[in-house]
Amino acid sequence: MRITVFTLSIFLASISSFGQDNGWMTFPAKSDSIATADSLDFTKGGGNITVHKDKRIEDLEKFVRSGEESLDGVLIDGFRVLIYFDQDKTKAEQQKAHFLSIYNDLSAYVDYLAPNYRVRVGNFRTKLEAEKLKQDIIGIFPTAIVVEDKIQLPSLNTGTDSNN
Repeated sequence: MRITVFTLSIFLASISSFGQDNGWMTFPAKSDSIATADSLDFTKGGGNITVHKDKRIEDLEKFVRSGEESLDGVLIDGFRVLIYFDQDKTKAEQQKAHFLSIYNDLSAYVDYLAPNYRVRVGNFRTKLEAEKLKQDIIGIFPTAIVVEDKIQLPSLNTGTDSNN
């Protein structure tokens, strides 16, 4: 029994000696060892920063930005009419061909937005113009809706003005 009490008292004494607060085992560290915003001087100049980056990052940035301009030119905000969407690309292409057989003066686009292929038509600057086309084709394409999209710049008429 004496040995157990003696061992227990030695154990407790050793724990209490390590439990003293001398700063090296505390978390968070004492405030005198941490720089606060008040103690920092942000007006000092003279620091240098060196950035090391892989050259391939610039090539990757150019590649990503290349999507901003299409083969047909710069894209702007506008509207198109979504006439069809399906998971089958063949059906989407058939609907595009069907639309172009009726309205060959408008553009039609098939693109993939998982999990569907979408057929969008027209390049309209205003929603009103897109709504007019939608009303014209709603009997043929009953699921047609107007959507915001990036459109190609409208072509300018090169003919002469009748007022000159």
